Amino acid sequence: MDRTIVVNATAEENRVAVLDGARLEEFYVERTLIERIVGNVYKGRVESLLVGIGAAFVNIGLEKNGFLYIDDILEDGSPYNEIVQEEMGRNYKRGQRRDAPKKISDLLKKGEEVLVQVVKEPIGTKGARLTAHISLPGRYMVLMAHDKHRGVSRKIVDQKERKRLKAMIDRWKALKDVGLIVRTAASGHTEEELKREAIYLYNVYRRMEKVAAKKSAPALAHREYGLIQRMARDNFPEDSKLMAIDSRDEFKKTLVLLRAMSPKMRSKVKYYKGQAPIFEKFSVAEEIEKIYNRRVSLHCRGYIIIEPTESLIAIDVNTGRFTAKNPEDTAFIVNKEAAVEIARQLKLRDMGGIIVIDFIDMENKGHRKTVQNVLSEALKKDKARIKVLSISPFGLVEMTRQRMRRSLESASYQACPHCGGRGMVKSPLTMAIEVIRLLEKRLKGQRYKRVEVNVSPELKEYILQKYKKTIAVLGKRARCNVVIIDKQHRHIEDISVEVK
Repeated sequence: MDRTIVVNATAEENRVAVLDGARLEEFYVERTLIERIVGNVYKGRVESLLVGIGAAFVNIGLEKNGFLYIDDILEDGSPYNEIVQEEMGRNYKRGQRRDAPKKISDLLKKGEEVLVQVVKEPIGTKGARLTAHISLPGRYMVLMAHDKHRGVSRKIVDQKERKRLKAMIDRWKALKDVGLIVRTAASGHTEEELKREAIYLYNVYRRMEKVAAKKSAPALAHREYGLIQRMARDNFPEDSKLMAIDSRDEFKKTLVLLRAMSPKMRSKVKYYKGQAPIFEKFSVAEEIEKIYNRRVSLHCRGYIIIEPTESLIAIDVNTGRFTAKNPEDTAFIVNKEAAVEIARQLKLRDMGGIIVIDFIDMENKGHRKTVQNVLSEALKKDKARIKVLSISPFGLVEMTRQRMRRSLESASYQACPHCGGRGMVKSPLTMAIEVIRLLEKRLKGQRYKRVEVNVSPELKEYILQKYKKTIAVLGKRARCNVVIIDKQHRHIEDISVEVK
């Protein structure tokens, strides 16, 4: 696998690009002002019970109470979390004990304290989705705090290897009070490697319990790793080529994590010291900017249009300037290429919910089936849970993709105040970070007396509120005076730098 992970880490945000060869396959952003809480464990307090829908609202110390369904409390009814579901298989069915109570009020009382984990971030008006079944993921396995089940990922198909791994974890009597799921990455590894990680996760679990015991609800008991360390743990397979990080602190943190979970991978993590920005060095800066475009061009000269709406995501496939021998062949060729690109774009943009794809009409049933198979095969690379319905005679495909957090577009843009929300402009946070990045690039290795940054009044106010110290540090480091100047009627995305 020619897989490379490129990490750009700053005080304002962390960005991770995953390349397959030279092609951008995945892109993730995490900002310091927007806390990610999926995977965090909280000691919460039950605020109210909704018996009719079998759910409880739990105060975990956030702006909105999280909600906890009865299935996420029952011993045999837990969905665990997204990582456990992935390793148990996409079609994993939740069971329920025959003697299980049917009312949420039989399990919880108002004012009761309960240990819960966030499995889905707050989206819109909805609070965080919670589970009472705590799971701690490692590189090779997942520890389940309140469940004694032990199993092996269904993705490990070799029966001999499955038996070896199952017998191995069953022998670990010291960890008898917790459950373990062996992940796909564990295949072929020694008992010593796997047991070392299991003990590490077990110690994390014990520390979490001690922290929770000392605190009153609502309180944070365990914080999940940040974006960069999660990528090293979950998305850095052993046949990867390289993980390049341009921050010394994040580089050291990643090495510490891998020392505990996968020492062999430490040699593939490198600290990037180059003068050019790391994304420019690996030629991904331009590709990342294209992620926000509505129109995505195909190599065959066709194109797709991606339109997020309030209720669903509509994707339209067009032939553009491409023509083959006849209309049927034209549609077939463009649709096949579009199917692969659509799967890639959904993962790149982290889009979820209901998705409707309008392929170009094809009369040939065989062609429709082939396009369906191409789409299904391309979607297998996506770790999100996906369900796809058969292509219709009109070329329509309906599908759903797991929505775990805000899409990349909605996290980076806000509704445009100039068009009443019909379009999108970049948010002040996004533009402030771009100003900082532009200044870092212009000031590197140069000497100026004065640098003027021309921005909109709204952006100037935001920068001075949130990043005044950062701008001052940049100026001090370059030994020049950096001044933010507002220009009336200037668009928020229109920024310019003048040097004196």
